[in-house]
Amino acid sequence: MGTNDLSHKRRTARKDLSRSKSTRKPYDKILIVCEGEKTEPSYFKDAVDYYQIHTAKVTGNCDSDPVSVVNYGIKLYELEEQEGSGPFDRVYCVFDRDAHTNYQEALDKLKNQQPKNVFYDFIYSLF
Repeated sequence: MGTNDLSHKRRTARKDLSRSKSTRKPYDKILIVCEGEKTEPSYFKDAVDYYQIHTAKVTGNCDSDPVSVVNYGIKLYELEEQEGSGPFDRVYCVFDRDAHTNYQEALDKLKNQQPKNVFYDFIYSLF
């Protein structure tokens, strides 16, 4: 008829109830540095909230000069790296394409920044 080994059945049932491992890859740790103090950071913070990207940090506490934006992004990246919580996986420097005299210098600095594939530019134009 049946088996008398009920403990064996209980052990296999407990195995099935064990917690499964996560299958989704965690979000990258992102830093977005904007040239504006209110408008641009507000747009990006709204996007971060809407898409629930909890690993993104948005800041706009730097000059509107493109090189200043890049330098501030590099500084925050290095500070995060020194704190030991792990550096940012991606750093986006957001500035517009106005008549800045050092616009190309900022792009070159981002292109040559180490480590590679971490620093990106996000350029927008109103016209």
